[in-house]
Amino acid sequence: MDYNIFMIFAEKLYKTLPAGIIEKLQPKIMSVVSRRLHTVEKSINYIDINVVDHCNLKCKYCANFCPLVNEKFLDVAEFDKDCERLSSLSNGKIKTIRLLGGEPLLHPSLIEIMAVTRKHFPLSGIDLVTNGIVLLKMPMAFWTQCNQSVVRVAISHYPIHLNYTKIKSIAKEYGVKTEYGKKPRGMYKWLLDINGCQDIKESHSYCIRAAQCAVLQEGKIYACSLPPWIRYFNDYFGKDLKVNGFDYIDIYKVKKFEEILEFMGKPIPFCRYCNTKEIVYSNAWEISKKEITEWI
Repeated sequence: MDYNIFMIFAEKLYKTLPAGIIEKLQPKIMSVVSRRLHTVEKSINYIDINVVDHCNLKCKYCANFCPLVNEKFLDVAEFDKDCERLSSLSNGKIKTIRLLGGEPLLHPSLIEIMAVTRKHFPLSGIDLVTNGIVLLKMPMAFWTQCNQSVVRVAISHYPIHLNYTKIKSIAKEYGVKTEYGKKPRGMYKWLLDINGCQDIKESHSYCIRAAQCAVLQEGKIYACSLPPWIRYFNDYFGKDLKVNGFDYIDIYKVKKFEEILEFMGKPIPFCRYCNTKEIVYSNAWEISKKEITEWI
C-alpha cells in the first residue's frame, strides 16, 4: 500500500470509527502494510533525510522539533558516504528519497546534495519537501539541478502567502515537476509521555507511521522521526528521553538489506515515550511558542 494513500485512509479511520474498533483494526492494518512492504516487495517505500534541522517556518507541534533548533546543516561528505553504503545494501530498492528538514532550501550546498542523491539512487524518486517560502529567491542553478537530478519539488501547503502560480511557472520553464496540496495541512500533536510509561507493543500498534517511517541520519536508520531529533527537545526543556542502540540500525554494521527491513517492522524501545492512542490529528496550523505543552 502506498504510504500517502495509507495516511489518508488512517486519518479518516481514526476520525470516524469508535476507539474499540480502531483498537482491533490498527494492528491488523499495520501488519498487512508491513508484510507487503518488507516481505513481498522487499523494499522501503521512502526514506527521509534532513538536509537541515532548523526552519524558517516554526510550526507548532513539529515532530522534528525544528522550532527548538538554532542551526544544523547536513554534512555533504558524510551524506555522500551514507548514500553510497545504503545504495549498495539496498541495491537501489528505495522507492523515494525525501530531502526535507527543517527547511532544506536553507542549506548552502543543496545543489550538491541533490546531485549526490541522484548519483547513488539512479532509479529512486527524489522529492524535495519544502514550505516554499524562499523558492522564488532560488538561483537558476537550483532549478537546473532539479531538472538534471529529476527532483520533484513538493511544497507543503500552510496557510501562508505563497505565489504558487509563479513558482509553478518557473518550475515548468525548467522542466521541474511540483506538487502542492489543495488544502492547508493539519498538524499532528505527537503526545510524548516524558516518563516513558507506555506499552511498547501497544504504542507501536496504534502508530500510523509504524513500519512506514524511515529516517537516515549520520549512518543510522531510524524507524521513527522522533528519536533522531529528540535531543533538541531534551536540551531545550531539560528532559532525558533516552535513545539507545535498539532504536536504530547502523548501516555500516549490517551485512544485508533484509536486516534493515526486519528492523523496520518492529517496535523500538523509544515507543514507550509515545502515547499514540491520544494523538490529536488535524490541528489548525499555528506558529510555535516553544512551549512543552505542544509535545506532551
